Amino acid sequence: MNTPIDTRENLLHLATEIVQLVGYNAFSYRDLAGRAGITTASVHYHFPTKGDLALAMVERQRVLDRAVFSKLDVDVPDPFRRLQAFCAAMRRELENGRRMCLCGMLAAEHETLPPAAVEAVHAFFTDTEGWLGAVLLVGRQAGVVAFTGPAAPVAQALLSAVEGAMLTARAFGDLGRFDAATKWHLARLKP
Repeated sequence: MNTPIDTRENLLHLATEIVQLVGYNAFSYRDLAGRAGITTASVHYHFPTKGDLALAMVERQRVLDRAVFSKLDVDVPDPFRRLQAFCAAMRRELENGRRMCLCGMLAAEHETLPPAAVEAVHAFFTDTEGWLGAVLLVGRQAGVVAFTGPAAPVAQALLSAVEGAMLTARAFGDLGRFDAATKWHLARLKP
């Protein structure tokens, strides 16, 4: 028997997968309940509104991504290879059933999200750009990454390129498009 925590986590996992595939506005609590094998009332017990669910999904994703970033910081000492590993992690989402970045999908539906979810999506992108910026700076100091000026706009450009590469690769059903775009952008960062 599932505990309430297990059910809540399962709902977050399933809802994230759904949003990554079809978007926030394309599913209902009935869809989610059906996939989870529970009633819609049970979904509402854990997430009274769809906005509450969106906020919880983004908060969960931010925690998961911070763990991934920390692991990359430890496991991949070369900052340029760390940037490559970040791109590879995003590519794996596409390989995993053509799923998009959760917050990329939510950002596309920005105007229909409740304010708290919009703020959480902004925080997600700020976190990711901050981590990328830190990697870029460490890479420049180590002489394995080259760029001029502050790291923030370079981090923003790289994240935008990766998110855009995911979209076009998915639209064409061609992971080669993702590879070409990310390799092109990373090549610009080599000294």
